[in-house]
Amino acid sequence: MYKVIFFSVSLFLLAVSCSKEEPISYEPYETDLPDNPTDQAIYDLRQEYQTKIIYRYDRRYVSTSAFAVPPRYDLVLPYIENVLRKLFIAPYDRQKTDFMREHMPIEMIMFGTSINYVEGGESNFSASGLAYGLSRVIITGVNAYDLNNPSWLRGQYATLHHEFAHVLDKIYGRPTGFDNVSKGLYAGGTAYGAFSQAEARSRGFWRNYGMLNESEDFATWIDGIVTTPKEEVLQIVSANNYLSQKYQLVYNFYLEKGIDLHELQAYLQNILDNLED
Repeated sequence: MYKVIFFSVSLFLLAVSCSKEEPISYEPYETDLPDNPTDQAIYDLRQEYQTKIIYRYDRRYVSTSAFAVPPRYDLVLPYIENVLRKLFIAPYDRQKTDFMREHMPIEMIMFGTSINYVEGGESNFSASGLAYGLSRVIITGVNAYDLNNPSWLRGQYATLHHEFAHVLDKIYGRPTGFDNVSKGLYAGGTAYGAFSQAEARSRGFWRNYGMLNESEDFATWIDGIVTTPKEEVLQIVSANNYLSQKYQLVYNFYLEKGIDLHELQAYLQNILDNLED
């Protein structure tokens, strides 16, 4: 879970953990046949990927210490078509047919704003995504939908691929040896904020938020690679052995499953550049 402020080499300025709450028990999904374009789009995703899209506000999906607002109904359909389908699902399925049907979370829950924590240990933090194991992903910021804002679009797909990395982590586990590369160099808790980008990189982290724990370390590598051109990634990881080891482990982890992360990044950037065409 993290908040995207502005796209740059560091990408994120504010972040909190992706899995602070216990997952909500699965409930069988039943629905009437769709009678409008939005419900039809949700029905189609359910039929194709066995994933339920939830946009109606339900307090169960937000911590009692947090605040968020529901998405605007008129933005749900364009978000599904232009963000979820084009920038999240398609980049994987074009490389390996049915990859997303096999790996999509059971539910994807939409909120209009970030999830803002107003009390407790996470007070004053905001989250732009949450992953509950392999069952649910929460996405936020729908009400800022704007195809003319590349920073917002890039932030949205960075969040989606970050949270999806947690899903794959739960299904397969992290690459063998990944957790040992920076063993003893994690910050834990909110202490990661005390480290600069340069300090984080010297310890083998894509950015300081990855210093929180091994799970966030893995997911931040994914969102970093899918938002950064290959040449720049290779330049970054050549700085030290910690970075180069993690890069190879993460890249090969996806490649073994039929997904080239650099090809995914190039495809995403091309879609982003031509989304309005």
